[in-house]
Amino acid sequence: MKSFLLVFLAAALLTIWNYYTNANVSAKDSRPAPEFPSQEAGRWINSKPLKMTGNDETGLRGKVVLLNVWTFM
Repeated sequence: MKSFLLVFLAAALLTIWNYYTNANVSAKDSRPAPEFPSQEAGRWINSKPLKMTGNDETGLRGKVVLLNVWTFM
């Protein structure tokens, strides 16, 4: 009974959060991601330079991407 109450409470809180944060963005409000800075801005680590557009091996269109924004020295 206790675990059911916790799951129900978590679901209710997520529903309320979703409603108030307006997490559902319509297609007309979305826009494409900006292109990465040019190669002169820095060097690429562990891959070829990537682009947001294109479906070839250097393109990220339609792929899930995780960006690591920490600086490596």
